[in-house]
Amino acid sequence: MRMDQYVGLNKWATRKVNRRIKVREVGVRHFPGGKSRQFDRWVRMPLARREVIGQVPGAYKDVVANLYRYTLPKGEVYEEFIQATPWSGGPCYHIALKDRRGNVVRQSLWTDDELANA
Repeated sequence: MRMDQYVGLNKWATRKVNRRIKVREVGVRHFPGGKSRQFDRWVRMPLARREVIGQVPGAYKDVVANLYRYTLPKGEVYEEFIQATPWSGGPCYHIALKDRRGNVVRQSLWTDDELANA
């Protein structure tokens, strides 16, 4: 079957932009009817702020996926781009990262072997 195949980021890049931090939430939740309940809990929140900057246009679908910009707390900025689209029953979209200046982040690139085995 022919179709668009979104592969996404490699393992290094996925870990870099999807890190989470454990934070404590304390507050009060208000319900309809005037009832409220206090809470004090630990939750895992994304470390990076993520915003849509574009889309991956497909060969068989109008849009395969969104492309994102990630802003980390220390000011690091990474933007996704389409590194390669090898064909295997349809295009396989391999995504990598560029830094704030537009330089490709080497560790985020898929290797030639990985691209050949798509």
